[in-house]
Amino acid sequence: MTTVGAPRSTLAERLRRLLPHEAVIDDPATLLPYAYDASFWSLRQQRLPDVVVVPRTTEDVQRVVRFADETNTPVIARGAGTGQTGGAVAAQGGIVISFARMREVIEIDRANLQAIVRPGLVFNDLQAALAPHVLFFPPDPGSGRACTRGGMAANNASGPHAVRWGTTSAYVLGCEVVLADGSVIWTGGARSKALKSSSGIDLAKLFVGSEGTLGIITTLRLRVQPRPPARAVVLAGYERLEDTVRSLDDLFAAGMLPSTAELLDTSAVTAIQKWQPSLGLPDGEAVLFIEVEGTPDHVLSEVRYVDEIVRKRASVTRFAEEEASVARLWAARSGLAAASALAHPGKHRIFAGEDMAVPLTEIPRTIRRAREIGAELGVAVIFYGHFGDGNVHSAILIDPEDTDEVRRADELADRLHKLAIEVGGTVTGEHGTGAVRSRYMRAEHGDALDLMIRIKKALDPKGIMNPGKLYGEMSRGEPL
Repeated sequence: MTTVGAPRSTLAERLRRLLPHEAVIDDPATLLPYAYDASFWSLRQQRLPDVVVVPRTTEDVQRVVRFADETNTPVIARGAGTGQTGGAVAAQGGIVISFARMREVIEIDRANLQAIVRPGLVFNDLQAALAPHVLFFPPDPGSGRACTRGGMAANNASGPHAVRWGTTSAYVLGCEVVLADGSVIWTGGARSKALKSSSGIDLAKLFVGSEGTLGIITTLRLRVQPRPPARAVVLAGYERLEDTVRSLDDLFAAGMLPSTAELLDTSAVTAIQKWQPSLGLPDGEAVLFIEVEGTPDHVLSEVRYVDEIVRKRASVTRFAEEEASVARLWAARSGLAAASALAHPGKHRIFAGEDMAVPLTEIPRTIRRAREIGAELGVAVIFYGHFGDGNVHSAILIDPEDTDEVRRADELADRLHKLAIEVGGTVTGEHGTGAVRSRYMRAEHGDALDLMIRIKKALDPKGIMNPGKLYGEMSRGEPL
């Protein structure tokens, strides 16, 4: 599968015949930010798009995609560029479609628990729009201040609350999609406002998580939920990682499903303590943040019940019920990136090998083995994650100017990906595959990858939709 593309010199000129002049960007200095996302890969590859377009309507997107189809030019959808895998970078040149001007909340239907939004809408802006209706969108990525709804759908993003509420795919009821030939479809029924359906194949789920390789989402119909009015957190310290797994199993055995169960291993605890010593996090090999949500009376009862269960195995527990105290604990957890930099002066956090998800029972073995690999290679790494669903994040810290340390960090990321597969997990729990993890798709999915490739070829026979991503051997032989 190859793409030829129109000559670079004529792309912008021809696109300006289809769109307003200001919607087409081809100035090299202005194009430069589009060569990157948050991935370390993109910082080194510097894949500049030939042109960026900034549409306002679905019809604008159609015009661009039809042009791309006619000229065999790659076309890449982009939200805020917060992705960590090179997914929104023009790996093979072409046209980047930025959704910076398609960020409307079209409708909030309180009675039917849904919202219709554009893909460029920032996550936190959606939450702010839902708040007066006492609603919220449950999947909550750490980049919520910047990431967009379209990007979340493309990667099937989630966050700390996935253990109770699930991932983005569970909340996309339908979407408007521009296909590779420029035609438009609505999945989930163009006029439907049903919250569930068993009518045919759920095509919305086909596009969620496909990273813009099958089509470009231009509108989303989302399921939203009533926002719980209260929350509380139990903070538990453990002498051994294995006891964290046993505590979580104790909660499940008691019929308890917390809204979050976040893990900080000893490296993360040390970093946060250096940054905010007044928090007084427990010593030991690991700390769990376990949150419960509900009505105020329910939360008061639940947090005490959780504390009673986990203290059987934890060396120390305490709980926070006041919102200010809960918010302070979450701020410390969210500030782990800043804490990491203080703990390792002169080093910078890179996003590589950072998103494995493994069976809950394999978390201790995975973290211990990952620590050993980091120590063997002489690379600093901090482990934390969404413990309740097995999502282990690794913060690799290096000096990007040290070429040998960069090489060792690359090896560490590679071995972490392979470790995740070895223990029965996945190379990505919520950040997506993109260019960075494409090479591991065959090892993880086996022959099922062949079916994914057949679907890709059926929907995008010319291979113009975000080429070089997701499908492993369909990356046209380019280095990833």
